[in-house]
Amino acid sequence: MTTRSWLVAIVLVAGCPKPETKPPPPPPPAGTTCDSLRPKLEQLYRAEAQQKEPKRVEEAVADNTQMVLGDCAKQPDRVIACVSKAGTVAEIEKDCVIPLDEEGSEGQTLKK
Repeated sequence: MTTRSWLVAIVLVAGCPKPETKPPPPPPPAGTTCDSLRPKLEQLYRAEAQQKEPKRVEEAVADNTQMVLGDCAKQPDRVIACVSKAGTVAEIEKDCVIPLDEEGSEGQTLKK
């Protein structure tokens, strides 16, 4: 190959788009565990329950907190980092918890 051929090959390779990749989430702060998320989760879910479900606040707080902590046990690095930066229940439920499938993956877990 001539020098010119090599230059053309390099230009073609350099011009190819690179696939997009998401950087991994930053590591959670040192000493952060799933259980250390509990106070924040309870505070956010309590505020939401007082607005939406005032007759069952404690039950809603316990259920929702346990849901997030259960997902955290399965994917701790991802969930801890996500909940740590989330400021609302909506952000947590949209970005941090494992989404249920159409039939409800929770039901599949209970069947096992």
